Amino acid sequence: MRMNSIPICLTLLALMTATPILAVEAAVSGQGTIDIQFLDEPIPDLDAYADQLAGVTSAAGAASLRSLVGSGGTELAPVAERSSGASDVLLVPYFEVDKTNANGATTMLAVRNETNAELPVRILYVSALGGTVEVSEDVTLAPSATRTINLRDVKGLARDSDGFARGLVVLGVVGDQGDGGAMLSGDFFYIDPATDYATGNTLIDMSLDAPKNELCAGWSTRFFNSQAISGQSSFRFVVDLPSGTASYDPPTAIGTVYNEAGVAVRSFEIRTDLSSFRLTSTDLVPEDTPFGSLSIRFPSSDGAVLAEHSGFHRLSVALRGACLDQ
Repeated sequence: MRMNSIPICLTLLALMTATPILAVEAAVSGQGTIDIQFLDEPIPDLDAYADQLAGVTSAAGAASLRSLVGSGGTELAPVAERSSGASDVLLVPYFEVDKTNANGATTMLAVRNETNAELPVRILYVSALGGTVEVSEDVTLAPSATRTINLRDVKGLARDSDGFARGLVVLGVVGDQGDGGAMLSGDFFYIDPATDYATGNTLIDMSLDAPKNELCAGWSTRFFNSQAISGQSSFRFVVDLPSGTASYDPPTAIGTVYNEAGVAVRSFEIRTDLSSFRLTSTDLVPEDTPFGSLSIRFPSSDGAVLAEHSGFHRLSVALRGACLDQ
């Protein structure tokens, strides 16, 4: 039996694709939902609970992020022909850009060619709702070159009702390149000048070689949620295939909150139609638990969780959660 529900609505845009980048701004035309439901009792064994949920049919028609890079995909299909083992597809798990204010919050990314040859790279700016490509761009990276992009400068990104563009970015090498070694590396960071706040992390590896892929079924990360130091943690979620928001849909993600002594104090289910979203410790953690850890499972898919710990919303430390897959 579930106790509470916290709906969080994000309005996003419909599909717009172009190469090169579109020169016009998009209009509001879609909506995504995140629904958090707390369970009556904490669930210490998330693996067993996830196994029970895995047999439930997910919402029909959902788009997988892997379809953008895997065999049969339309946007980066040529990558399927390359040698396995290459770090050739990277992911910005979640971005935000204030499109109403030229000096407002924005997200920047950087991608670097780690080879001694030119690399053709395709950059896909993807809607968090439906996993559809809004804008695409082809660039050529010289050997050891770095390309830095301010997402504020990308035209055609969807904006929700509060004027923010939100989504994720996929970067992939096009064609049969390399010999199986690492080809791309990169990072992203979020900047909010109004609060002197900045945070960032390395890009997530979405390469086709499954053993190296950083999308996992289970994640663990620490948190803090302390009023004493005006600090909290935030979590950037990306999921390959969201399960939907109807009550009969299986949760996209399930989690248990542990205090510092390792005692399970709360469990929750997240239902969403978004492939990419951000939640804070205030959304997930009891008020009387200032420090501890989160254990997260994606029952019917794979995903990733990146954590950012900030004090006064000015100082920030960003960490990658620990993948729990065997």
